[in-house]
Amino acid sequence: MYKLLKFEFRRLFLRVSLYICLGVIAVPVLSMFYITGSDYFSKDYNYQITLFGVLQNMIRVANLTTLSVVFTSIFGCEDKARGTIKTIYSLGFPRFKLFLSKFLASATATTIMYFLIVISGVVCGLLFSKEGQSSMLDIIGEAQEEPNIILFIIQQFFVIMGAHAFYYMISELIGKTGLAIVLSIFGPGLVSSFFGIITAIISSVAYKNEKLVETVSQMYFTFLQYWLPTTFSSFSDMLTGGSGVVLWISILVNTGYILLFGGLAMLITYKKQIK
Repeated sequence: MYKLLKFEFRRLFLRVSLYICLGVIAVPVLSMFYITGSDYFSKDYNYQITLFGVLQNMIRVANLTTLSVVFTSIFGCEDKARGTIKTIYSLGFPRFKLFLSKFLASATATTIMYFLIVISGVVCGLLFSKEGQSSMLDIIGEAQEEPNIILFIIQQFFVIMGAHAFYYMISELIGKTGLAIVLSIFGPGLVSSFFGIITAIISSVAYKNEKLVETVSQMYFTFLQYWLPTTFSSFSDMLTGGSGVVLWISILVNTGYILLFGGLAMLITYKKQIK
């Protein structure tokens, strides 16, 4: 297992696509530093954004979901697209170890991108937010109107890891980079639309039953809160005034996504015939 991990991580850090993704992230990150700093030092700008607000904006503009989709699809489909998967399997390594080493390497790439964004957001917030200049206590959740930032960072990490597991499952299932990217980007939205249509139909048929309509609508809203986001910041947009309970529920739900989609990806690896 160690040899496989060493091999995959060596391939990971030699991969040009990883550094292209990091370069793409640098553009919105530097733009956020410039915009937030310019606003902070502007004489006509009276409102100072909070540290949580700066971090939220940094996550939003970096658009990590799309970069994770692209990189994971390329990384997960490469051996199949090139036909080298036959050679790898012929070496006699168990499929579980092959899957796990590649999955962990791919997850590591997404983790690196995520923490680059988070660190940049925190530094930018400490420099240009009101509590960044006055008190570090808000970082651990002293500001009652906003979530605990450390817990928020952990929650967002589990969101992107749950999404990564989904993207990797799609790449294992499809095996073709372009199609895997398309399905990974639009798949979560199609599922949301499907349940939205079902909710609309039930509400139309049972419009006289107000309690049923309200219950169905609430179930759909709850589903949207915890389903894989079409953009990485969609859940954080709901969190102004959010509670720690909501964050912990999100962490548990996305842990379930990691196990579910990771398990399905491993099952596909075991069952799929190599042509």
